[in-house]
Amino acid sequence: MKIIQITDTHLSGVDRGNVYGLNPAYRLKRAIKSINQFHADAAFIVITGDLADVASEGAYGVLLKIIKKSKIPIYPILGNHDMRDAFRKLFPEYFNGGFVQYVQEIEGRAFLFLDTLVEGERYGELCEKRLKWFKKALVKYRKQPLYIFMHHHPVDSGLYEMDVEADFRSKEAFWALVDKRKNIKHITFGHLHRIMHVSRGALSMHATRSTTFQVSYQPHEKLEYLTNRERPTYAVMTLEKDEMLRIHHHEYLDEKVYYEDGSRSQ
Repeated sequence: MKIIQITDTHLSGVDRGNVYGLNPAYRLKRAIKSINQFHADAAFIVITGDLADVASEGAYGVLLKIIKKSKIPIYPILGNHDMRDAFRKLFPEYFNGGFVQYVQEIEGRAFLFLDTLVEGERYGELCEKRLKWFKKALVKYRKQPLYIFMHHHPVDSGLYEMDVEADFRSKEAFWALVDKRKNIKHITFGHLHRIMHVSRGALSMHATRSTTFQVSYQPHEKLEYLTNRERPTYAVMTLEKDEMLRIHHHEYLDEKVYYEDGSRSQ
């Protein structure tokens, strides 16, 4: 089974609106075009939050227009830049108990999508209501291989702002539930605008780059939020029958293939 992760699309309410001088709508269109061309066999695409840069019905309208071009299903969740009411007007089907939290069962596996948004804040959390839903879902799907998707990172990233001002503040409650469940195989998150792989015991986790702008690697320095021009990626997650997971981070803006001698290209 193949799964594609897109994250932190940061769309504006107009097709040509820019963020840090970059066009998020254009970059998302290019990602969908690439996925359609090379990964149309994927089970689904997940977009792990920060769908909008400044949340509005217009921004989510741009998102809807773009993802309609996808040949495979797309499952979005919310990030700290998003707003539920504006998102609900165009995507009501993803709400469960007032939050964007749901489960998809595919080929004997359970894929669980969490809502870590605290509206108006950079940090994320799972309130008591969301934790209760999460706990019930973990019990319900305890006999299946389970994969979790969320926006905020449930472990420290080593980046000062992300770990202090934009962190996930339900870590203790989250891990109290997750550590008990050996059927949880992998956690995928966004938010960092960087590629990062990390493990907690046997449980693996990863993030990939934004389709729009990236965050500079300044480990535990009290610096202002720095961006850089690293190229955008989407992650290609391939699950084998024994639950072995292979992840490639694909830079999709220039997909020409050049041979070593430089004499031929395709």
